[in-house]
Amino acid sequence: MLPRGKSVATGSAGISRREERRADEIARRREDILTAAASVFAAKGYHDAQISDISAAAEVSRASLYAMFEGKEELYFEVINTAANAIDHMVRERVEQLEDPAERLLLVIDSLFECYEANQDLLRIYTLGTHGLPFKARDAMGDSSLQIFVEFTDWVVTLARRAKRAGHLRGHDAETVAVALVGAVTTCAARWIEFTPERPLSRAVPALRAVFLDVIDGGAKPA
Repeated sequence: MLPRGKSVATGSAGISRREERRADEIARRREDILTAAASVFAAKGYHDAQISDISAAAEVSRASLYAMFEGKEELYFEVINTAANAIDHMVRERVEQLEDPAERLLLVIDSLFECYEANQDLLRIYTLGTHGLPFKARDAMGDSSLQIFVEFTDWVVTLARRAKRAGHLRGHDAETVAVALVGAVTTCAARWIEFTPERPLSRAVPALRAVFLDVIDGGAKPA
């Protein structure tokens, strides 16, 4: 029995250690389910994927899965949203460490390809959902993830405008360059995964980087 006036040991958030362990366990199980869902959606597409496939891949019961997610639609968009957020944060963090505006744009290419290499399931889901047609992205990604993509593109536009003010881009319109860069990387990576899945995405980087190096013309050296 606890002494009068004492309570169960608590963590920094004011909850008990048992509650912390339970929260950690739930978080890990949720992550396992999302990982399994990403794999199933990438292999089968949204319509052919079944909750039973996902629960089996995650090694959890259907009841446990439904305790965390309402159903297949929520899982699908949560998978995309989680990956999109991770890619957005990673690319921004890397790029903003550089000062040279031309190098920043080129590093966006490198970083996006690196993220797509690590998140190939997202690329396959995107390809299956859009059939390679960018205007179908809203249906494939959902409003939340699409908003992340829009804000990311706006950020790249800002980078391009700074590069132009610094004397780069050879007179090209900054917004056009930025949108073309993001679109080219995404489309090139999706096509690479679909038609040459046995080859690492890193093999596609030099050629695309060379195209934009010529457009940016900032004196930056190819990687």
